[in-house]
Amino acid sequence: MDVEALKNAGLGAADLMTLLAGHRVEDIDCDADAVGHDGLGAALAGFCDRWQVGVKNLTKDGQGLSRRLIDTPGAYLEVDQHVAASLARIAPPAGGGERG
Repeated sequence: MDVEALKNAGLGAADLMTLLAGHRVEDIDCDADAVGHDGLGAALAGFCDRWQVGVKNLTKDGQGLSRRLIDTPGAYLEVDQHVAASLARIAPPAGGGERG
């Protein structure tokens, strides 16, 4: 496993979520009068409201994913070191052990 690549993927996802959180749907939303039709204006406003909720949920989920991607390499290395130490106790390296 390339733990550095995994960590970099998490950092990249975190950067993307920060960028996404900085852009609000309401920044592209316009006044209902600018659309020229009350029904269309109301539909656009409702769509933008739902879209903002979706972006908020995506950002929250993406932040959780990036956090896990960043944390996973450390956990992987910790388990790898524990397993290596356990194996070394069970079967010491050849040449340096006791002779019977």
